[in-house]
Parts: sequence; structure tokens; C-alpha cells
Amino acid sequence: MCYSKEVQLITAVIILTSVLFYYLHYSKIFQKSKKKWLLPFLNTSMIVFLCIGLHQLFEFLSLITNNQWIYKIGLIISVSAVYFVLKTLEILSNKKIYSWIALIPISIVSLQILFSPMIFEEASFYLQHNSAFFWAATWVFLFIYFHVCAFKIHSELNNKSKKTLIIYLLAIGDISFILSTIYVLIGYFFFSVNVCTDAPSIWCTFYVIQSFLIPFLFFKLANSFTRKNKSTKITVKQTIKYLIISLIILILLILTLPLFNCLTWKLIFP
Repeated sequence: MCYSKEVQLITAVIILTSVLFYYLHYSKIFQKSKKKWLLPFLNTSMIVFLCIGLHQLFEFLSLITNNQWIYKIGLIISVSAVYFVLKTLEILSNKKIYSWIALIPISIVSLQILFSPMIFEEASFYLQHNSAFFWAATWVFLFIYFHVCAFKIHSELNNKSKKTLIIYLLAIGDISFILSTIYVLIGYFFFSVNVCTDAPSIWCTFYVIQSFLIPFLFFKLANSFTRKNKSTKITVKQTIKYLIISLIILILLILTLPLFNCLTWKLIFP
């Protein structure tokens, strides 16, 4: 049986409710904090969760209406979240990583989504994204770039702040990614899960777990993270290098898809 409608609605409600609660609660606390950067970090990180929560809501609405435009808007909202993820890293580290670059692939894939037929269907507790290859590839590419930049920043911090940065990575998206990847791999062998079409929605559904990690993250940031006072930035050369590394990793991941019986080119050109 499929419970995707109910699951998408429940996860949307949990994420969106947590966004409202955390914003109201922590905005009062951070306004009084000596760490003035905590408030913009709160605002930006809540936009990340808002985007994912709205994506879940639009997936629910897509299923009950079978409307492609609702589905497309949900996809665009979802991929926009990565831009704000990059912004949180900039605020946290006080280091410019050229987050605006993310707007270029996001804009391109958004146009592709708007002007292409998008096929989706209900499956178990999630959706099957049958025509969203470019959307998923853009998400993963920018998520990889985010991590490459984060690991560079990690190498520049003291030991205490390094641990807090790892907690930040886990809380902003890595826990749900790790758990959903484990589920997808197990599901591929035992539950007929399709790695290509099912993994993105499973990850987004698992993202609800991140909502419960936010209080721990904010506690650690307020008490265990030392932010550099002087604003810095990665060089243009480093940016190009990190983008190339991210692209290579993405290509290697795509090349592994046939191992999971994914008809990659059929997904790219449905």
C-alpha cells in the first residue's frame, strides 16, 4: 500500500511547524547574544528548512491534484534550498564561498523544469521522480560543492570549532542524507527501490529528522564555536578548483547508476 500522501503531509507539517517555533524562540534568544551573527544564521537556516517543508507540502498537493505545475513549483523550491545552505556556511565561517554561483545552475534547471513535461507518481511513502534527473543532479552537485568548501573551512578551525562544524553539517542535512542512502541501498536489494527515481524523494522525506537536531546545533554554536572576526573569502582559483572537483564527483556518481539498473539516458531524455 502507498502512504505517500499522508507521509508527505505529516513531514511538511512537522518541518514547517518546527521552523515557526524555532524562529520565534531563538530569535528572542539570539537578539541578546554577543554573537551577532547567530541571528542572520538563524534566519538563513530557517529558510533552508522552510524550502524543504514547502517542497514536502507541494509534493502532497501534487499527489492529490496530479497537477504538474504544483509539482514543478515544489521542485524549484526544493533546489533553491541549496543556495541558502551555502549562505549558512558563509555566515557561520565569515568566509565568502561565492554562494551566488549556485543561482546560475538553479536558474537553468528551474527553466528546464518549467518548460519540460515532468512525470511523477506515488510509491510507498514517497514520490517517484521519473523526469527530474537534471533537478537531482543540480541538487547533488551544489551539495557536493557545499561539502568541499566546508571541509576546507574545517581545516582552518581550532579543534573545538571543528567538532561543532561537523555537528552543523550533520544537522543541516547530512544525517537525513546518510540514513536515506542506507535505506535506498538496502531497499534496492530487498524492496525493489529504484535508486534513480526514488532516492531524491526518500531523502527529502527523511529530512524531517533534521528538524529535531536544530536545538542541539544552536546550543553548540552559541557555546562551542569560535567564528573568525575578520571576513575572508576563497580565491577565484580555489572556487574553480572546488567546482571542478564537485563536477567530477557528480559524474562518477552518475556513472555508477547503471550498476543499479538505472537507465540514465532515458531519465535524462524521457
